[in-house]
Amino acid sequence: MKIAFIYDAVYPWIKGGVERRIFEIGRGLVAEGHEVYWFGIGWWGDKEIEYSGIRLVPCYKPVDLYSRGRRKISEAILFAAGLNRKADLNDFDVVDCQVFPYFPSLVCSKHKNLVLTWHEFWGDYWMDYLGYLGFFGRTVERIVAGIRCKHVAVSSTTARELHEVGVEAEVVPNGVNVDEIENITSAKNGYDVVFAGRLIKEKGVDLLLDALRLISDSTSCLIVGEGPEKRRLVEKSKKFSLNCYFRDFMSWEDMISVMKASKVFALPSMREGFSIISLEANACGMPVVTVNHPNNAASEIVCGIVCDATAGNFAEALVEAMERKKKLRSRCVKNARKYDWDRITKRMVEVYSR
Repeated sequence: MKIAFIYDAVYPWIKGGVERRIFEIGRGLVAEGHEVYWFGIGWWGDKEIEYSGIRLVPCYKPVDLYSRGRRKISEAILFAAGLNRKADLNDFDVVDCQVFPYFPSLVCSKHKNLVLTWHEFWGDYWMDYLGYLGFFGRTVERIVAGIRCKHVAVSSTTARELHEVGVEAEVVPNGVNVDEIENITSAKNGYDVVFAGRLIKEKGVDLLLDALRLISDSTSCLIVGEGPEKRRLVEKSKKFSLNCYFRDFMSWEDMISVMKASKVFALPSMREGFSIISLEANACGMPVVTVNHPNNAASEIVCGIVCDATAGNFAEALVEAMERKKKLRSRCVKNARKYDWDRITKRMVEVYSR
């Protein structure tokens, strides 16, 4: 098959969960003999190139994806316009378009074999996110949900939310490279607690810092990430004399190496479409502490402790997870193996074939 993926952010220039999913499935498809293209922003330049067997096609020049911690509407429109102008999708057997940021989905809506992959469904959350402007986002999301095609959700949480608005989506989750992780050498020094993700309000790092205030002063915490909240979070950590270390995003291999030497992975976010990094933490033998919230899909997939979203409960869960780390290790790795990328790729091939 000749398959086109549509998403503006492209791995490895951007290292989010959506980018990782496309890259891993894409190179798995190439290994099985399929022809794979990825239409995105040209972070590498204005020429088509090949990366890990995937043909990368630039549809627009590099542009900031975020403004004040939020995805820019103008970027989504410009990318969709470039996609419409440059991509001849009729040549492809299947087009797999990542729903967010919505406008590219509208460009692809006429393709006879379109797959729309949903990583989250926001619904009324749009109003909390953008205020009165959220009505616009919610309306566009509903329009995209009404496109007649094959819908795929990366989690049962998102599938349920889609079902509530009349959309039936097949669940094909994200995955993890357990064998590759096992071959990476553990770092010499680790941390009691590790967090990794964009430093935005929705990730809940404030909850993590508040919980750490209730634990022993000697508890070390590594916070890996960048974003508009970073300066404030660093200042808060210093104010309360927390044993926290802040680092910018590192290479995947270095991140895995550090996690293999550490005890517990913290995911304080109350809104997660999936969280690949949490599964990778499980593959490293780390239990994951996350919060119980209907919009946190990670709570359904990880091995660890799920608690209420209060500083006291999160602190207790962190301590318990650190104490039980050795007992939970094998269970965590076993859980991660259920999401091996080879299995996920085969399931997507089945979807495309139908």
